Amino acid sequence: MTTEELDEEVCEVEHESKELEYLELAQRIKAEFENYKKRNADVISQSYDNGVCQTVSRLLPAIDSFKQAKSSITDESILKGLDLVLNQILNAFSELGVTKIKAENEMFDPNFHNAVLTGTEEDKEDGVILEEYQEGFILKENRVIRHSVVKINKLDK
Repeated sequence: MTTEELDEEVCEVEHESKELEYLELAQRIKAEFENYKKRNADVISQSYDNGVCQTVSRLLPAIDSFKQAKSSITDESILKGLDLVLNQILNAFSELGVTKIKAENEMFDPNFHNAVLTGTEEDKEDGVILEEYQEGFILKENRVIRHSVVKINKLDK
């Protein structure tokens, strides 16, 4: 083998080595960019959920007052109108992924319920929610916006 052929072969090996290096670099950059896009998607989703939670938590006291005012109205036509408005608000919540926490006759779960009173009803299981004093709401089945305030059954054993 001549010196020229040897130089060409060395050049070719160096060239292939550089190509592999660039290919690995491109693959690493592509993977980092994919991870960046996933992180950004997560941040966007969390930001949206945070906005929904903050907005709903600010509206809940007004809804509570609305329900309380509704309980003192006796005119049936006005009550139907108020029910319509309330259902529209709750439907809007539902479209945002916000649902009411199930409470009455459910087992007490400190992740979703806040027990403020206990009672004793022998015909019901220990730890069952007897009464709900304030509705609780969750976002997407797991993020509590407001805990349900409840009374639970406590049996002396």
